[in-house]
Amino acid sequence: MDVSIVVLAWEDFHRTRACVLSLPAEAEIVVVDNGSSAEIRQALSEFCAQQGVTYVQSGSNLGYARGMNLGVRHTSRANVILSNNDIVVHDDAVARLLAALEDPEVGAAFPAVVTPEGVPQTEGGRFLTMGVGLGHATGLSLVVPRLRIVAPPEQADWLTGPFVALRRSTFDAVGGVDETSFFYSEDMRLCWAVRRQGKRLAYVADAVIMHEDDATAKRRWSAEEISERRTREFIRASRDLGGRRGRVAATAYVCGILLRAAVGRDSVRRAIARGAVAGLRAS
Repeated sequence: MDVSIVVLAWEDFHRTRACVLSLPAEAEIVVVDNGSSAEIRQALSEFCAQQGVTYVQSGSNLGYARGMNLGVRHTSRANVILSNNDIVVHDDAVARLLAALEDPEVGAAFPAVVTPEGVPQTEGGRFLTMGVGLGHATGLSLVVPRLRIVAPPEQADWLTGPFVALRRSTFDAVGGVDETSFFYSEDMRLCWAVRRQGKRLAYVADAVIMHEDDATAKRRWSAEEISERRTREFIRASRDLGGRRGRVAATAYVCGILLRAAVGRDSVRRAIARGAVAGLRAS
């Protein structure tokens, strides 16, 4: 099996162990320990040695993008899969993703994602265009589905990436995972970069993984903090990637967020509003 799978872990032995054990034995597996405590480092190191898995210690928490890029530098095969540690791979999912990459027009392949309870969780979205931004600001997105920022995975411009497969040549051509953000928005930036190479995304519905959404983030941040950070990085990425039109679209979208926060007044909406404004102002 010509694939290297990079699993990024932080302060979590048990989920990382379950993830690694669910991966095909024929794959080259690299576990990046992203600055865990000494106890977790030792447990992961010993487990990887027992399993014949490459263990890489980052020395500090580098964030998602830098951690993944570090791991890929320790791989040797023609295809790479970037994996969160809070996933469990169902049978044949890796093989099905690799089959999708055999199409030269496909730049990245994404599986169907389910929760631990088996509920579909695959998330996809549209890039923030002028139409989407204005649709959100004016409320038109409520009645015109194509103006909504969320899209079915088969129609999405970008997909969330707890487990994404790429050819190594594509990964190198886009410069790896964009390190602009410490955490969040990396999947959207990656999809943008892949599409800029003239490649399309493949959603492989019969390749299934289980994902415990935000398992790492929830141990560090509250629901409000997660919402704020996600929104900030989404707005910042949309503004940066879209150029002048992106900045205008992001501003319109943020206006819609602020209007909804003024009406809703719950803590999560206020956190989203703070993140949106921060995303516009961030350097």
